[in-house]
Amino acid sequence: MELAARLAEERRARLAAERLLELKQAELFAANRKLNKHARQLTHEISETRAEVAEVRHENQRVKSQLGAAHQKIELVEGQLWKALQTMRDGFAMFNRDRLMELANGAWLSVFEDLDTIGPGASYGHVLDMMVEEGIVDLQGEDGRSWRMRMLARWDRDPIPSETIRLYTGQFLKLQDRHMPDGGIVSLTFDITELMRMWSALEELPDGFVIYDAEDRLLMCNEPYRQIYHESTPAIVPGASFEDILRYGLERGQYADACGREEAWLEDRLRIHRDATQEAEQQLGDGRWLRVYERPLSDGGRVGLRIDITEAKRIEQKLQEASLRADIANRAKSTFLANMSHEIRTPMNGVVGMAALLLEGPLSEEQRLYVETIRNSGESLLVIINDILDYSKIEADRMQLKLDPFDLERAIHEVVMLLQPSAREKQLDLLVDYDLFLPTHFIGDLGRIRQILTNLMGNAVKFTPSGHVLVRVTGTVEPDHSAAIHMTVEDTGIGIPREKLDHVFGEFNQVDDARSRAFEGTGLGLAITRRLVTMMGGEIWVESDLGQGACFGLRLVLPVEEPILRDTARLPATLRRVLVVEDQAVNRSILAKQLDIIGLSPRFCLTADAALAAMADPPDLVIAEQDLPDMTGSELARRLAEAGHATPVLLLAASPGALPGPDPHGPPRLVLQKPVPRRTLFAALEQIAPPPPAPVSPDLPAFRHRGPPGPRLLDVLVAEDNRTNQLVFRKMIGALDLPLTLRFANNGLEAVEAFRAQRPDLIFMDISMPQMDGKDATRAIRALEGDGPHVPVIAVTAHAMAGDRETILAAGLDDYLTKPLRKPDLAALMARWTETARAMAD
Repeated sequence: MELAARLAEERRARLAAERLLELKQAELFAANRKLNKHARQLTHEISETRAEVAEVRHENQRVKSQLGAAHQKIELVEGQLWKALQTMRDGFAMFNRDRLMELANGAWLSVFEDLDTIGPGASYGHVLDMMVEEGIVDLQGEDGRSWRMRMLARWDRDPIPSETIRLYTGQFLKLQDRHMPDGGIVSLTFDITELMRMWSALEELPDGFVIYDAEDRLLMCNEPYRQIYHESTPAIVPGASFEDILRYGLERGQYADACGREEAWLEDRLRIHRDATQEAEQQLGDGRWLRVYERPLSDGGRVGLRIDITEAKRIEQKLQEASLRADIANRAKSTFLANMSHEIRTPMNGVVGMAALLLEGPLSEEQRLYVETIRNSGESLLVIINDILDYSKIEADRMQLKLDPFDLERAIHEVVMLLQPSAREKQLDLLVDYDLFLPTHFIGDLGRIRQILTNLMGNAVKFTPSGHVLVRVTGTVEPDHSAAIHMTVEDTGIGIPREKLDHVFGEFNQVDDARSRAFEGTGLGLAITRRLVTMMGGEIWVESDLGQGACFGLRLVLPVEEPILRDTARLPATLRRVLVVEDQAVNRSILAKQLDIIGLSPRFCLTADAALAAMADPPDLVIAEQDLPDMTGSELARRLAEAGHATPVLLLAASPGALPGPDPHGPPRLVLQKPVPRRTLFAALEQIAPPPPAPVSPDLPAFRHRGPPGPRLLDVLVAEDNRTNQLVFRKMIGALDLPLTLRFANNGLEAVEAFRAQRPDLIFMDISMPQMDGKDATRAIRALEGDGPHVPVIAVTAHAMAGDRETILAAGLDDYLTKPLRKPDLAALMARWTETARAMAD
């Protein structure tokens, strides 16, 4: 049993061993199979790697071959470049960031000759030391240490400035160095010895020489050039622009012919400089004369030469003066006498006239003596001038007209003021009737026009024993912005026989010898006047009958100075009715037109008594002539005050200074000098009462039409930039007799501001206006309305093409009125919108 058990146990152990052996054999088989597979894969990879290695080795061999060829080429290029650098006549050197020399060509090293220490590896400081110690550089008096420090500091700047040095051999080298990106320095030297010799020759020139580049910057100039423009020497530096140098000299008065017209002179000088084809002459502030030559260079620059021709100018001037004296001595003398006599007479009339005005006022005895001396001396001088005119037998024919902007109406009133003293002595009225629709600003020779007016008005005053002298000006403006002006000087004097009318314009001619002795004079004034009018392209004539006065007329065509503005007044709202007390029909007519243009309809009285009776219906203002038939204007003002009237009084007096002062307890009183310029009259009317709070146009006044009692006045704002159109609108709507107030705005901006200041009931809006047109103004007004009442805006425009109406109404306007305005259309529109506007406002 025991044996059987042991055998069974051994059999089990053998079976287990066999199974383990089978398992291990299976594992070994699997491992061998995996190893065989890995061996095959590894063999394949090794084969691929060997192929890649072979390819890399082949590529490496090819690259090595190419690198060798490239290296050979680089060596060849370097050799060729170095040979090129060595053959350059200009020096070339390179320093590294430590300022050590890396290479330099022979031209750069040639200045150091046999110095073994100067070469690759040498420091820049050592190079400078050798140049100083060996005497290579000519320091021209500069200390060697400071020169070395300056040259070292030069390399620290970016960009490095150019430097010119002189060698002991007399050579000049220009150094131009540049920084490299790696911190190194490239140094170039140029031999400019020949250029410097040429420049030395230019420095020896007695004339100024200058060169500017294509951008008008100064390249170089010689010392004579600096001496010529010594005032501008601080600005004459390389790199300065031609314009900056000119402006520097202008600020210091260097150019005599630029005085008073600096900007215009500068513009002309720059134009000549850029043109560089014409010669010019130039006078300096110290009196010297230069001839300026300038020519363009191929690179766009300019080369110039300045030659002092002061002596030549002096000799030329002397020759011209001698020739002029030899050829036209008598003519020059007579021309001078005639011209200067008339030029002096106009201001002398002012001296004498103002002296006479002073004598009419309160003066001490000593002051009166002084003023009488002034007046007597002036009158004596006028007699001398008239005597000189006796010797001047021909009128000057060398006069040159000077065209400048001037105010014709003001010029007329200035001449009136000069003649006022003479007129007062004869108790003459001097009147001016200037067309209110005619511009006042023109372009012409103001001095000659004043001379014409002085001659004509002076003659009228001289030959008029009593009555008045009236200057009347009318005219029309042409589409080319010129005006055909008609001026007449009418008097109530002795008149001229019909057979003598053509005779009066001749030299030294007068109507009657006996009459000439009675009134004195040489007879040259009208002859000179005719010459002046002819020079201006005009014509002059005279109409008269003996004993019936005379009318001298002239016609001139003058350019109108833009813009054309018409004077008006900004009247107080309380000023509506005016009572005018004036006995002279002509003056009444003038005042009527002046008051009517600003919306006032005056009543007229011929005497003070009639005026006192008319105060039963008190006006807002009384305008009274000082010299009335029954009493003076001052007395009338006093009587009005005594009667309890507080109405302001405006007095018109030929001599305001002689009037007594106003009564401090009486009504307000203003005194104006006759004849009254319309600007002065309008300004005085504006002072009658405070202006209304609503903004109005500075050109046309607020106009309140007096309607029948009933509803409140409708506030109407009119935006219109054309003054004539404003006047037409005011007149046309005024004729409709509607209870309204008109305000005017000159453009869209003013219309918006007027709306912001006081919301109107109705707006008439021009579409085409400066600064802001009607459409933009309407949009701005609609934005300002907010939640407030809607203000009707009516378009008033010349745009009448198809589609214009729709475009305009789309901008926020309510209706449309085309120009030219027609009264029926305006009346129908007002009827349509007046009640609507009032209802919206209420």
